[in-house]
Parts: sequence; C-alpha cells; structure tokens
Amino acid sequence: MTDAPGPYREESLRRALATDPRVMESELEVSIAGSRVVISGTVPTEGRREAVTDVARERFPDLEIDNRTVVPTVPAAAGEERVT
Repeated sequence: MTDAPGPYREESLRRALATDPRVMESELEVSIAGSRVVISGTVPTEGRREAVTDVARERFPDLEIDNRTVVPTVPAAAGEERVT
C-alpha cells in the first residue's frame, strides 16, 4: 500500500507501527510530505525507537525517514527516601 495517496499512507504506517511486534506503539504521530516521513512520540526503549525506523523503511523504502521519537529518561534518585 506504499502507493496509496496522502492520509492513507500515513494511516497504513500508523497501523504498521501499532501492530508490528517490534514496535507495538499506537500513539505515534505520522506525517508524510513529499519524500519525507516524520514520526514522533514516545517509546519505552532505544530498541523500540530503532524498530520504528526499521518498520518505516520497510514500508516506504524510497522515502526519507525522520524518526523524532524519544525515549524518556528517569532521573536517578537523589538519596534514600524515608517512608514513615
């Protein structure tokens, strides 16, 4: 379905990212303009972030993939927390 027009291409990639076992992320934003695919959102691991690019490249090998997804970082605890 890589030759489908505009929103259908975006939706097909969104669906692929939500259902591919390497990614499984349904909340990612996808936009395609010209020869560029932009994907943004939050993913839990760097491995999933890399998989987002892989899935997009497999789906649209002739387009430039701009993976803007982020992996949140959890700040290190600043000492012990006392529970009373």
